[in-house]
Amino acid sequence: MQFDVGLKNDSDYMDKFTTNDDFLYLGIDAGMFKTSVCTSDGNKISERTVVALLNDDSDSSTEKVLFGEDALESQVDNIREILNIELKTEEDVIACGKYLKNILEKHDVNMSRVNTYAILGVPSNAQKAYKKKLLELSREIFSGAMLVDGIFCMAYRYDFLDNSVLVDIGCNKTNICIISGDVPQETDCLSLPCAGKDIDMEIVKLINERWPDSNVTEELAREWKEKYGHLGPSSDPCIVTVPLESGDIEESIAEEVQIACEFVVTDIVSGITRILSDVDPGIRESLRNNIHIFGGTSKLLDIGTFIEGELKELGGGDVFLDLDSVYGISEGALELARNMPMEFWKQPVVGKQDEELI
Repeated sequence: MQFDVGLKNDSDYMDKFTTNDDFLYLGIDAGMFKTSVCTSDGNKISERTVVALLNDDSDSSTEKVLFGEDALESQVDNIREILNIELKTEEDVIACGKYLKNILEKHDVNMSRVNTYAILGVPSNAQKAYKKKLLELSREIFSGAMLVDGIFCMAYRYDFLDNSVLVDIGCNKTNICIISGDVPQETDCLSLPCAGKDIDMEIVKLINERWPDSNVTEELAREWKEKYGHLGPSSDPCIVTVPLESGDIEESIAEEVQIACEFVVTDIVSGITRILSDVDPGIRESLRNNIHIFGGTSKLLDIGTFIEGELKELGGGDVFLDLDSVYGISEGALELARNMPMEFWKQPVVGKQDEELI
């Protein structure tokens, strides 16, 4: 699937379709940890992709879907299933596909328009079954829907379409893609099974080695990581309350957090060098000097400096932390949706995606 990226600057086209009340365009970041939505009438929504299925007391044959913080905080006794607290696989999202419609309804997105067109940014190398099901669900909600690689949406949003490396360090995976004008193909992307959750697990492991009677959970470790996560020496002593079977204690965990972060990010650096080693030597230098890091785990203190330091030993590289991890993908998807020729939406192109994109 290729796009005429020149459409992005066609202001006449944008004016023609974004001022019509009969049309609503949506850009959606359909991520594993969060879902963000941007609409052509100015709505911006971000929710944690956490889903709980509830039996509806009013009708035992129906289900109610809670998501985001509502699912995490729910004290309802009749919760039938909570999928791993945070959805960890594409299959989990498939099982709770109703959540997207519920997000739009919760935030009063006006779906009564005659024409509603959406582009959904999906994780690179997402499973085929996930993409197929997501597309089917989207067809039930929108007049037209299309799936596009989420990293390409981000590149489109920031005009990084010419020889860039984008690294999305998420909760469950790290996706690395080379962008050279078109939607990246499988050979342009590398998906690593190391990401934020692995840092959480490593913190728990290191805490348990230091205090064998520790009751630290991955959820608590994530809170510590989000507050104190750093690479290299830190001036913050990272004093926390460590729950032990013998009683809580106040201690510094700066060393454990640093070791855990560096342990995982070093593997991500190896992935960056691996994907660069397979590209044309003529553009390799340009790519090395245009590496952009984003995603929830990109907020670790000094992550850019650390990655650049690691790359010095492997050929060098310039790292930037200049992308919006919350809305960058959904904003790029919205721009793509608005800039698609109307003829595109009128074609049975979404049917072709079952073969082309999946």
